[in-house]
Amino acid sequence: MEDYFWYYQHGLDFYDHPGVSGADGHALVERREPDGWVMTNDSTWTFFRPSVATLPEQGWKVHVSVTQADADAAIEIVAKYCFARSVPFKVLTRRQTHLRQNSKNAPRGRSGKLITIYPVDPVELRAVLDELNTALEGKRGPYVLSDLRWRNGPLYVRYGGFDEMYAVDDRGRRVLAVRRPDGTLVPDSRGPSFRTPPWVELPDYLAEQQLMAKSETTGPMPYTVRKALHFSNGGGIYLAEDPASGKAVVLREARPFAGLDGAGHDAVSRLHREHRTLQDLGDLDFVPTPEKVFTCWEHHFLAQEYVEGLTLMEFLSVHNPATRGGAGADEYRAYVDTALDIVDQIGKAISAIHDRGYVYADLHPRNVMVRPDGRVALVDFEVAYRPGLDPEPTIACPGFVAKHALSGRSRDLYALDCLRVAVFLPLTQMLDLDPEKAVELPEAVTEIFGVPQQVTTDLAERLRPPSATPLGSRRNTEFADAAANPQGAEMRSLTDAMARAIAASATPERQDRLFPGDPRALHDGGYTMAHGAAGVLYALASTGRPVEEHHVDWLLAAARRTPARAGLWDGLHGVALVLHGLGREQEACEILEKAGEKTADVNSVGLHDGLAGIALVLRYMAVVTGDSRWQDALAAIDYRLAVIVSTSGDVTPAADGARAGLMHGLAGAALFFLRRHQDTGDDAYLRLAGRAIEADLEHCRVDAAGEVALVQGVRSMPYLGEGSGGLAEALALYLRRVPDERLATWQTGVVRACRSPFIVEPGLLQGRAGLVMVQAGNMGQPGSAGAGADHVRRLALHAVRRGDATGAGRTVAFPGHRLLRLSMDLASGTAGVLVALDSYARAADPAAAGLSGKAVTWAESTGLPSTA
Repeated sequence: MEDYFWYYQHGLDFYDHPGVSGADGHALVERREPDGWVMTNDSTWTFFRPSVATLPEQGWKVHVSVTQADADAAIEIVAKYCFARSVPFKVLTRRQTHLRQNSKNAPRGRSGKLITIYPVDPVELRAVLDELNTALEGKRGPYVLSDLRWRNGPLYVRYGGFDEMYAVDDRGRRVLAVRRPDGTLVPDSRGPSFRTPPWVELPDYLAEQQLMAKSETTGPMPYTVRKALHFSNGGGIYLAEDPASGKAVVLREARPFAGLDGAGHDAVSRLHREHRTLQDLGDLDFVPTPEKVFTCWEHHFLAQEYVEGLTLMEFLSVHNPATRGGAGADEYRAYVDTALDIVDQIGKAISAIHDRGYVYADLHPRNVMVRPDGRVALVDFEVAYRPGLDPEPTIACPGFVAKHALSGRSRDLYALDCLRVAVFLPLTQMLDLDPEKAVELPEAVTEIFGVPQQVTTDLAERLRPPSATPLGSRRNTEFADAAANPQGAEMRSLTDAMARAIAASATPERQDRLFPGDPRALHDGGYTMAHGAAGVLYALASTGRPVEEHHVDWLLAAARRTPARAGLWDGLHGVALVLHGLGREQEACEILEKAGEKTADVNSVGLHDGLAGIALVLRYMAVVTGDSRWQDALAAIDYRLAVIVSTSGDVTPAADGARAGLMHGLAGAALFFLRRHQDTGDDAYLRLAGRAIEADLEHCRVDAAGEVALVQGVRSMPYLGEGSGGLAEALALYLRRVPDERLATWQTGVVRACRSPFIVEPGLLQGRAGLVMVQAGNMGQPGSAGAGADHVRRLALHAVRRGDATGAGRTVAFPGHRLLRLSMDLASGTAGVLVALDSYARAADPAAAGLSGKAVTWAESTGLPSTA
């Protein structure tokens, strides 16, 4: 899931559905439904259906796409038509949601869909299309990319599911589904072009429309597109070539009525304004020269100079020495010189733009190019404007804009100061969550990189909001104190504050979530180990915190009401594990039986939603209950995993393409086989574990400093869940039983890679908390000295504090993925950090750990590193 902006709302601490607050409902949804109709709604849509109607589970559906100006009128026309003919339909509940759905940062697949109509068969479909096309004549809206447009009006049609059914696609993602004639659920494809499932016959009138549409869209494109660089709801950015000269150009595409900004301007209006800006500024060395503007089909394009190089964000990921644990002082000094030169060039560029009467207005690392010779260029001038002449922009990049610097030159100067931090520590999104970061981040730049303190002190003064605490206040040292005394009162005070934050966030009155976390929890039932209630309750219980019984009741109710889904971290197996550990043994068996209905459909191998995670849960149940049901089920999964590993079967890629690591690779299978060897003493399990470890190591790379990172595309990752850190536990357990000098070298390299001073996120699976757990499990290993304590101290960079007047009720929480909003979940948020700090405290004094018997097996069954 990459549409985090869809769930990012100003004024809220947590990710949530768009439109959860506000009273801007469309008039129709505020009225009582007609007699004989049923009206229901969720967080986004209001549904209308005849009380006696029975809809098929899938079929042809019609979307209505119009601009905001025509929305209310279109809704009334469609509602009147559907009420009169008993045709079910749904509408977006709120006007604000309609605006967001067509905004620049909205997912492209949502764009345009204001109303959805559900004809029962092709005959009714034809009538809906013809009659509503006439009734809505003259109204236009964003093109619904996955659909076929009917005639040239606002109606779009596609075949898809009416009921909410799910399947797993070829990259391991849980997606909406349709049913094949043989009954199998398969992904309901919603790509950027119209396609029908292979078994669905296109009605003649739609086939005719498709032919007409193809003839209309095939027009001359004056450039040859080589590859897509980026997509947004407003259009794409492409690397292209002028066929006459062979010259490389960048094409910026704009879709009519789509990519709206806060003022309602679409991508086309911004593209033409950008062209004018480039004409005015294109003679500057750091501004791309415009080539021309043209239209191909209905889309508008701006061709401009191609600037070779890396974006500043890419440059940071490649060159920043703090991303590697073994970088030396000379590397840090050289990088500081380079980074300060880059920022100085950017400052001069901004000054030159101001001298021309413009404000750039969108300065952030992805809009800065660093050329091969070190010169910088600015790209993406779509919101640049002339104060007093042009409207002020309503698009902004989080972390580079502030309420006290929204307009005029101050907007650019504030963003430039944010860049002065981000070239070292790209964490300025944290400024939106906690104004104290205006002090803490510059201080960390001085500590880690040696930038003179006076430079960073002045920077903190400029970044600090006028309402923030004066800079002379006492510096908070709670994380440093906890790192120095992990078994002391300092650590307990800190983790208590985190537990209070979790408890305070609970919303048992909601059905979609109990604790706020990653947006995925808003759609997956809210119960999972990764992002839902099961993971948070596990974190509280395993760290000795009380668990509210009504929260356990919520988890059980959520697991009962949602469709069966297998998996440890992303399914009901994890719920069963947590319920059993919390004393709900009978209910745990009930949920495990429900999860077992879907186990045969699982083909992935990892801990997240695959066979390894299922196997660990079944092992736990077999060991602690002795029940033959679970022993038999365990034997079946054991056999399937053994076949995959022994035959070197390919691993199904995860949602992000990952094929290795703890969550999605064979590292989890290795852990399971090692636990089975522990249970049985059968050396065949050791051989299987060794093969699984070797398979994941093939995806890893050793750098010049001996650090081992898992490679995925251009990324080198040390993380626990999706990086080399997830191999540390399996390597350690294996080497205790089978000494191997080569694998011991790999283990040392993994531990070394997990000591980087800078980590983008704080979470357990993709952030610093996971590295805390890796280091806790490897204390005393070469390359681990002091690394765990350093990570604990630097968790302060991500910590968001809330307090009361006495301090007794203060809370500490952490942001989730993308750092845009706080999260309480286990995978990405505060619960995961809590578990990691508890692990670190236990490792610091193993005698005080106190885990034994069932508790040890329970902890082992999560797949997380154990200090027991």
